Parts: sequence; C-alpha cells; structure tokens
Amino acid sequence: MLLGLGLPVAAPAANDEEDFYRGKTISLIIPIGPGGAYDAYARLVARYLGRELPGNPLIVPRNMPGAGGTIASNYVYNLAPQDGTTLTIITSSFAMEQLFENPQIRYDARKFIAIGRLLDTTSVIFFWHTSPIKTVDDLRKRPSTVGISGVYEIPAARMRAMDRFLGMQMRLIPGYPSARDYVMAVEREETDGGTSTYIGLSQLFASYLREKKLNIVVQFGLTRDPKMPDIPTVIELSDDPEVRQIFSYLVSNDTIGRSLFTSPNVPPARVELLRTAFSKMLADPEFKAEAERLNLPLLPKSGEEMQKVVNDTFDVSPTTLAKIRDVMKP
Repeated sequence: MLLGLGLPVAAPAANDEEDFYRGKTISLIIPIGPGGAYDAYARLVARYLGRELPGNPLIVPRNMPGAGGTIASNYVYNLAPQDGTTLTIITSSFAMEQLFENPQIRYDARKFIAIGRLLDTTSVIFFWHTSPIKTVDDLRKRPSTVGISGVYEIPAARMRAMDRFLGMQMRLIPGYPSARDYVMAVEREETDGGTSTYIGLSQLFASYLREKKLNIVVQFGLTRDPKMPDIPTVIELSDDPEVRQIFSYLVSNDTIGRSLFTSPNVPPARVELLRTAFSKMLADPEFKAEAERLNLPLLPKSGEEMQKVVNDTFDVSPTTLAKIRDVMKP
C-alpha cells in the first residue's frame, strides 16, 4: 500500500525536471569583452548546447567584462538565479585568485558547479616587433611596460614574480580589458608588450603571428606547448627548486582553460541534465565541424574532472601560499 502511494509522486517529479528548461532562456555570461577566445567558445556553446537539453531552451550570450573576470564571477555567484538558467565560461584564474585574497572577490570558487571543459590554455608574454625586447635576456637587461587587465589578476602576479625572482624589469600598466586591447596598445606603442592566451592571439591576430608582428618571448606552462616548441616556459628560467615550485603553481590554473560552469545550489538532477547535454554537444559532428572551421581546438574534460581541479587548487602548502600572496600584492 505504501509503495503504491509512493510511485505516482516520483514519476511527476522526474518529468518536472525534464520539462524545466522548456520555454526558458539561459544566460551565458562571458567574463571578457567581445572578440577573443572566451567570447568565441561561449558563442559556439550558445548555438549548440540548447539543442541537447530537454525542452531546447534558447541560450543567450552576454558579455560582462571587467576586473579580470571578477565582475562576471561575482554576478553569477551572488545575483544570478541559482537554478541552472545562468552559465558562464569562467575565467581560468577564478579559483586561484580567491586563494590570493583578491579584495574584489565575493565568491567561494568551490561552490560554483562545473559542467565541463572545452580546452585548456597556454598563456604568453608578447612584444610588438619594433620593441627592443626580443628575448628573455632583453627582459632582464631593459625596462619594459606590459599591459594587463587588473593588478590583482594571475597574469599580473606571474609578471611580478618574474621581476622578483628572475630579475626582469617589467612595469605593469592596468586597464586593458582583453587580448584585443593588449595588442592594440602595443601597436599604438602605449606599452611594449602584453599578455594573453595563445589561443586568444591566434583567434584575433593570426596574421600578426604569421607575419611575426607579435614576438612571443615566454610561455606560461608546465611544459612547452607543441605550437610553440622554441619558446621557453617561465619554469625553465630558474634552477631554484623553490622558485620553480612557485611558478608551477602560478601556471597551473590554465588547466581550467575554457570551462563551462553554473551557479551554486543548482539541483543535482538539473546539473546532470547540463553535464549530459554538454557531453552530447561535444560528440555532435556539426558542433565539431564548426569548432574546426572557427579554429577553436577542443580538449574536453568532464564536469566531475573539472570540479576536482578546482578543489585541488586549494591544496597548497602554507609556505608556498604565503610567498605567492606576497607576490600578489600590487
């Protein structure tokens, strides 16, 4: 009798979850301005993910740049509906910056829910071809200016660490919101250099890379990216084990790359719908063909894997963390 009474309750609940997205609109928050890899991947997802969700909701991309992505993350965490109708291609440094006590942060990175990763990334420092900075040795011998988005973001910490531990002479110029702005700044000779992901440069300035108008001097990775076999990693620039450990941690956030997350507190069954749809999207031949046509490489990981990456970010020794926090100070 009790079992008979229970069965009709379970079935409608499941159906309600399957029907949740029918007639709804999902906002896909992009933490960087139009153009560049964050924007390109987000808009690709917006065109295909809704097809794989029950009810086929419309997904609307929405750029929300500023503060190195913190404005967007704060919005998704604190203001957006926490029901699975807000997604974000989150900035790859969002978890690490929390550890480094970025005063602009109003979130707990561990409470965002990972849906899946599209691609990891490799960041670089580049200089305009007319700049006297041509090599790593030039960075040590000559003062230079480098455009950044904000003083509290991970790229800024990496370069301050290079100044402190590797003898570079870079002065950071904040206020440039995206890779496009960094390149425009060097072209106008407002700055000597800039920092960006390699995929971001290849999306926006492929001709500049081919014509060697952008000179990549250092890459931020544990190993050299196959696309840049002749460019040294920042870790290679020191023989000091402690310094190498600091830089290894500072580049590790690029594992997050271009990943899709949703807000905290989304019901588990709805998270499963999103993760399943994400997996189906990645397997869609039309999606893969468009990604290839747009020169958007894919190296996916599951939501469960990316959730672990975020949690593992917080597993760092107090000694290493204290030294990196000191570097993070503007």
